Amino acid sequence: MTRTLLSLEGRWKALLLALAVGLVFGLLDVGEPMERVGQVVRDKLRNHAGSGSVVLVAIDDRSLRDVGALPWNGEQLAELVRRVDAAGARRIHLDANLDQIGSRRQAVALESALASARADILLPARFSIDPISGTRADYLPPDRLARHARIVNSNLRVSWDGAIWSHPHGARAGDRLIPSLAAELAGSAEPSESLFRIDYGIDLRSIPVVSAYDLLRDAVPDHRLQGRQVVIARTDLAADHYRAPSFGLVPAAFFHLIAAETLTAGRPLDLGWAPLLLLCALAAAAVVGLRPRVAASAILGATVAVLVAAPLLLEQNFIHTDVVPALALLATASLYRLITGLRRAYRARGTTDLLTGLPNLQALRQAESRGGGIVVAARIMNYARIATTLQVPLEKELVEQIVGRLEFGSGGATTYQAGPGVFAWIAENMEEDDLVQQLEGLQALFRSPIVIGPRLIDIAVTFGIDTEDDRPLTQRAASALVAADEAAREGKRWASFNPASAADADWRLSLLARLDHAIEHRELWVAYQPKVDCQSGRIVGAEALVRWTHPEKGQLQPDQFIAAAEQGGRIDALTAFVLDTALADMASFNRRGRRFSVAVNLSAQLLDSLTLVPTVEAALRKHGFSPELLTLEVTETSTLGSGARQIANLQRLSRLGVELSIDDYGTGFSTLEYLKRIPASELKIDRSFIGMLDKSKGDRIMVNSTIQLAHSLGRRVVAEGVENAEVLAELKRMRCDVVQGYHLGRPMPVADLRKLLKASGASRQAA
Repeated sequence: MTRTLLSLEGRWKALLLALAVGLVFGLLDVGEPMERVGQVVRDKLRNHAGSGSVVLVAIDDRSLRDVGALPWNGEQLAELVRRVDAAGARRIHLDANLDQIGSRRQAVALESALASARADILLPARFSIDPISGTRADYLPPDRLARHARIVNSNLRVSWDGAIWSHPHGARAGDRLIPSLAAELAGSAEPSESLFRIDYGIDLRSIPVVSAYDLLRDAVPDHRLQGRQVVIARTDLAADHYRAPSFGLVPAAFFHLIAAETLTAGRPLDLGWAPLLLLCALAAAAVVGLRPRVAASAILGATVAVLVAAPLLLEQNFIHTDVVPALALLATASLYRLITGLRRAYRARGTTDLLTGLPNLQALRQAESRGGGIVVAARIMNYARIATTLQVPLEKELVEQIVGRLEFGSGGATTYQAGPGVFAWIAENMEEDDLVQQLEGLQALFRSPIVIGPRLIDIAVTFGIDTEDDRPLTQRAASALVAADEAAREGKRWASFNPASAADADWRLSLLARLDHAIEHRELWVAYQPKVDCQSGRIVGAEALVRWTHPEKGQLQPDQFIAAAEQGGRIDALTAFVLDTALADMASFNRRGRRFSVAVNLSAQLLDSLTLVPTVEAALRKHGFSPELLTLEVTETSTLGSGARQIANLQRLSRLGVELSIDDYGTGFSTLEYLKRIPASELKIDRSFIGMLDKSKGDRIMVNSTIQLAHSLGRRVVAEGVENAEVLAELKRMRCDVVQGYHLGRPMPVADLRKLLKASGASRQAA
């Protein structure tokens, strides 16, 4: 009961807040810019021609050029009035500066024209207000002219945004109230100082316009003016221009005419913002108070539709209303409904993943506050890239197949989804050695691609385990995930979480700064692993591998810092160091008359770098190194999705004469189209296929077919990871081109490589 009362109180507060927001928008005109945007849209939808009852005789730039510059004198204006009157105009308004009409003779000419005109004559009166003092000054036509005409107000009301949205019915001139020009032209009722909205649904371009120049040279047929009301006014570039919504800057005279067209069509009625606000207050009460979400959404949608359609329909009948305050009220109520719904969903969130239906971390937390057994985490390394290419049903199918393999390989343990591409389970009653064998079996399961519809999808997975059973399961799952990520960085299939690794946090946090220092102070060095011609046994080159000898940590392997260099934006400097060192060392070999090649690994992040090719060119020039003796190795998985810039960089390197090698070949999902796109001259078969070559028939078939395919495409083949004589013999039989591995030589300093070459004479059998 108490909860119900609190809920009702919250809804009343939300409704009052929504009403207050609507009132603020209405009373303070906060939403006026949005209101005007909506008005412009509706005007465009209602675009139609005017009645054409008022014609503008434009004193335009051509008239000023051919008749004479402003101000026109009384005789010139008189001639215009006579021509319009002779054409049979019903009413003539002369919008000119009547204080500057020239000499007495010229003034008499204009007075005579006004006095003798058959048409009714209108002359302008206006006022100005000093912005500092607030003093008002009235400007009336001279009495000698005014006695032959009706006086109308010619002021315009310019809004804060430089546009003219509304127009007065009339204004005071001295001690009397006179109609506006628009009201007089439309034959409106008694004048008042109230405003009406100009209807810009009437197309300004439909107002008839003739040039004063054409009229003065008898080029305007009488029927264009006969029986019409005519306004003579300036439209030249120097005339006053204001912004007309939907039309841009237009001469001031057009606003009087479009306002007259508005009143001619009907008397506008402005309802303001209050009626729609009250209507939406009722709708907001329903949106806030109704329990079924479908009903509340239906009322909300219907109300919004009314707010969109009602102003358009009302304006067809000359009724105007503001909608933004009502929309603000409705938006506030809807926001309250959304927030309360999200809170309710958060509180009621279950223990399953919304997409897949798998138990989530909440379920794991509820499984046991402190759990025994070994917690295992699996990280799908390429999940995000795969998921972006799949629709939701297919992504769910992908997760189901992944979980199916995990549960099959883990003996049916419950699999929890800890996030996108992250899964965990508890291996109960199992020793760590047995679990490791289980993980090796799972890795074998994931060697086969997953089939989603017509697609084959490779899955890259790493595992992490946590064996400490004195912490909550969710913490242990996070630790296992950290171990899985470490395994991925180190190129391992799995890793065990080591609590002692937290003590090394300071080192990891400052790793990039230490790496910068190492590059600058030559703590880094390059080791060379020999590459041997498979048939002759002759050492023909070496692969350059970066090493780091730290003063405190000692010898650091590449997997301890290369990933950090890639993530921290240091890989370009690191690669430049290795390239410069390797070319300098190998150039000294080649100066002794020996053609000795060197291979340098190229990070995937550098493939689309604008500085890659210039860096390689500069290094080759610096050391006078032949481009064909340099091989740049790019991993298959990094080039598989290469974009245009990456392919262009590879092609530019190839045109330089640099050899390109596809490293770790076979670990990705290769296609002939892929081999065709990458301008590589060499395939380097991954060690995972070479290590078991003497024992696995399947690996022998795969490696042999790869060698034959490469040779048929004119590519050279390098096999890495040759660990024994039996594997070397198999590769010789398959006619592999080049081999490398611990059986042939471990990575070594350049001095040791020089001694090895000297001892072997570069021609002895290396096996």
